[in-house]
Order: sequence, then C-alpha cells, then structure tokens
Amino acid sequence: MNIMQSADQLDVKPERHVLVMTATITPPANTPLLDRADPALRRKDYQEALRFYLGLPTEQLGAIIFLENSGSDLSDLDALARQAGQGKQVEIIGLPANTESPKFGKGYGEFKMLDQGLDCSRILQPTDILWKVTGRLKVLNLEDLIATAPPHYHLYCDLRSVPLIGKRMGGNNWMELRTFSCTVPAYNRLMRGHYLQMKGISPEQYFFRPVKNEWKQRVNGIVPRFLIQPQFAGYGGHRNADYQGPSYRRKEAIRSLGRRFVPALWL
Repeated sequence: MNIMQSADQLDVKPERHVLVMTATITPPANTPLLDRADPALRRKDYQEALRFYLGLPTEQLGAIIFLENSGSDLSDLDALARQAGQGKQVEIIGLPANTESPKFGKGYGEFKMLDQGLDCSRILQPTDILWKVTGRLKVLNLEDLIATAPPHYHLYCDLRSVPLIGKRMGGNNWMELRTFSCTVPAYNRLMRGHYLQMKGISPEQYFFRPVKNEWKQRVNGIVPRFLIQPQFAGYGGHRNADYQGPSYRRKEAIRSLGRRFVPALWL
C-alpha cells in the first residue's frame, strides 16, 4: 500500500491508534556504539515487548505493525501475534537485510525501514495515528499517553532543550525518538525520505531543529512536549543500560516533576 498523501489532507480526522515497532534482530557486523548486539537477546526483547503491546486494549490501540530489517526469521513473532486474539490487527513485516547502518548510522537504518515498511503495510489507513516505538522497549504507560494526548495533533513528541542541564540528563537540542506519535500525512511530510540526509548524524538531533521551528511558527499541529512522562522498560542498545534502573528512574522522576510544575522547561 502506498500511503503518500498531499499536505492538504492533514486535517483528516484520525480513526484509530496504530503502534509501529521497529526492529533489527541481527545487527550488521561491526555496528558501532552497540553493546546489546546478541541476536538471541534482542529477539527475546522483541518478543517480550510485542507480548506486552498485544495485551493493551484494542479499543485504545487498534493495530500493531512490526517492522524488522535484518532478514531474520520472524515465525516466532508471527505465532505470538496469532495467539493474541482480542481483535487487534497485527502485521509482521520482514524487510531486506540492512547492511548500511555500520556506515551510515542508526537513524539512516531506522527511518529507511519506516519508509519501506509503511509502504508495504496492508492494514495501515491514511487516517490512522501512528505511535512509533523502538521495538525492544516497552512504554509502560502508553495507554495513558494515548488517553491524555491532545486532540487533532499532527505530530506529538518530546523535544528537550535546556542548556547544560539537558546534556547531563541525556541529550540537549534533542527529539525523543524512542517513541513519538504522528498522523500518516505528517510522517510523509516531515520524515519520509529524510534518512538519506542522516548519514552519520544523530537522528534525535537531526529532527530537533525543524520540528521546533515548525512549532514556533504555529503551523501544522506540532505539539512538542508530551503531557506526561513516558515510562520505558527494557535495555538501551548503546550501553545496555536498564531503563528501569536507579539512574534512569531518577531522570524520569525529575522530568515528571518538571512537566507538572515547570512545563515550559524542556528537560
């Protein structure tokens, strides 16, 4: 299915929320800055995350699209999807093996996968709202993020920008890409094809400035801060850090307090 839409279709009312999980079970050899590289361990991460999302209410999360770009066997994930039931539409899509990430970086590989995978989808509708997640991670409060999301947005995300402090907290001039939400037309307009410009560039920093600029111009329904703090569970690919460990839990607590008491602070 080709989901390319013109900009004048951005005001179409969304019909359902669709989770898009990105996955690389077997990373290319010599991928830099990747400590969680064991395919067996990564496969287990994806299985646990998919099982978690399959258990969310179908009336809130109507469909799941699982994208994988290393050419790995996906029969176990297919079986999980078939066993889940609950009326949720689930699509497991395997894409050609990615051999370019070691050279061009994770942003290139992931957003190329999103472009190709969304085009291949047979269940995605132009009126869907997407929730992209890094497929190994569980967003424990995804139900609350969906329930509290503002109405009629086109891109709902988390930008971080606090001089000095922000860098110590894990990123400054940064767009959170472990999870974000957007309409299908907004994805096509703001993100489609941009992987070609991400060679060797952090995707979190690449998207920060254009998204912030659009928000400042008050166009196209950009909401640059989540109303509540996302709660991640799982392990970071870079340092294999536990997102439920003490260090990350402290950061989440600080950011939660900031959203509540100083919402203008993009921490």
